Amino acid sequence: MKKYFFDVLDKLSYTVNMPKKIDHEKRKIEIMYAALEVYAQEGKNANLSLIASKCGLSRTTIYQYFKDESELYHYAVKHTTDLAFDAFNSEKWQAITDPVEKLLKTTQSIMDMADTYEKQVGNFLKMIDKIDGLTDMIKHRTAKLNLYFSRLVRQAIKEERMKKCSAKGFADKLEVLLESYLFHMVYFPQNKTEIREIIADFIKSNSLPKAK
Repeated sequence: MKKYFFDVLDKLSYTVNMPKKIDHEKRKIEIMYAALEVYAQEGKNANLSLIASKCGLSRTTIYQYFKDESELYHYAVKHTTDLAFDAFNSEKWQAITDPVEKLLKTTQSIMDMADTYEKQVGNFLKMIDKIDGLTDMIKHRTAKLNLYFSRLVRQAIKEERMKKCSAKGFADKLEVLLESYLFHMVYFPQNKTEIREIIADFIKSNSLPKAK
């Protein structure tokens, strides 16, 4: 009985003192957001020491997640775009069969997501001309979105839900309009509603009524 009692105490002691399980993906995201903020503030003077200080972590810990700043910012771009792509691949999204409706909802969703992460988007915009290769990274990741728009436009034309046009040209214009929204959201937020309306009108003005 005595041995059993001490065994129980040992187990309780282990439970109380055992190290907390770390959510590594959550920590990577926290480091990423801290890095965006530091780089937006410090520009070329930003370094892993400042990022570590912002996170309340050591540089050694930061290196366990990212080998250098380039990898960190590449992860930031990937994480941000993956949030959108995951939403567009969901069952709920796939249930929308009308391509014009899907174009409208997709653009609205992107702008809503940008509003949610307004601070991070602002930091991205401030970093674009400060980090070598970041523009190419963003173009590479958003190319997938352009293809997605093009596919929806081709489907809409095929189903006679949209006027005949260059699917690629339409997707390019839509991408520019969304970029304009991000810019205005950060620097001229009073224009956000107007840009949203312009994007919706651009899609609707090129669409055709559903066949009865």
